[in-house]
Amino acid sequence: MSIEYKPEATRGRRWVVPAVGLLIGVGYVAIFLARNEPGMAAGGFVIMAAYTLFLVAASRRWEGVALLRGEVTDERRQAISQRASAFTLHVLVLVLLSGFVIELIRGHSGHPWDLLGAALGITYILSTVFFSRRG
Repeated sequence: MSIEYKPEATRGRRWVVPAVGLLIGVGYVAIFLARNEPGMAAGGFVIMAAYTLFLVAASRRWEGVALLRGEVTDERRQAISQRASAFTLHVLVLVLLSGFVIELIRGHSGHPWDLLGAALGITYILSTVFFSRRG
């Protein structure tokens, strides 16, 4: 399997994950303040800000943290990121199928596990077709 690496494509992405983390924290503040839950608003923001700070501070020391931050700077890191994504997909499939089967055993409809599993399966099929045609 050949992995195409484009260093210029990763340069601007260094701050994407921390920025999204802070945006999610701001989103927590807006949602929980609208629900009149200031403690949850503060807690959600603090957790996301701490996670973002950890990513920024530790990414220079630990390669795993740099990968979480989106710093895929060479072919090796790209391969690690792809393997981690594939492993995560397998675990997610097991969790969704387990939840679905457990709900059926309990006499329920299997919802929402059925919809989540369908979304995962359809996304996997469409992305496989898309990337196989793209080369």
